[in-house]
Amino acid sequence: MIPESSQESFVRHLTNSQTALYAYILALVPNRHDANDILQDTNLVLWRRSGEYQEGTNFLAWAYRIAHFKVLAHHRDRLRDRHIFDDELFDQLAEQAGRRSHDSEAAAAFLEDCVAELPPAQREMIQERYAPGGSVEEIARRLGRSAASISVTLSRIRHTLLECIRRKLAGKTRE
Repeated sequence: MIPESSQESFVRHLTNSQTALYAYILALVPNRHDANDILQDTNLVLWRRSGEYQEGTNFLAWAYRIAHFKVLAHHRDRLRDRHIFDDELFDQLAEQAGRRSHDSEAAAAFLEDCVAELPPAQREMIQERYAPGGSVEEIARRLGRSAASISVTLSRIRHTLLECIRRKLAGKTRE
C-alpha cells in the first residue's frame, strides 16, 4: 500500500484525469456504454497499480497506456463484431485520440490563463455565470441590466476567451 500522502496525490491525479481518459477511450470505442465500462476497468487497474506510479512523472501518459491496453482487450473480445478495425488502424486512431486529448488539456490550462487576463468585471461575470447555480437572470438582476444585454456581453467574453485560447495553442505548436 502506498503512503497516505502519496495516496491522496494519486487520487487527485486519478480524479483530474477522468475527463481526458474518457475522451481518449470514447475516441477509440464509439459506444458510450462500452467506453464507460472500459473507463471503470481502467480505473480499477490504475488503482491496483497505484504503487507503481512515480510522483512527478506524467500521470496521464501512464493512464493512457493502461486505457490503451484495456481498449485493446475490449477490441479483441469483440473480434466477432464485423465493425472491428484492424490493429494498424486502431493504433492510428489511438495516437490521434491521444493528441486530441492532450490538446484539450492544454486548452483547459490556457482557459484558466485567459480568464485571469480578462478585466476584473468580465472575469467576475464569467465566474458568476459558470458557478454552480449561476444564471444570466441573476447577473442581470444584480447589475440592473436586461438578461439579453448580459447574454450579449457573455457571448463577447466567450469569444474573447476562445480567441485567446486559439492564440496560445498556436503559439504552443510553434515552440
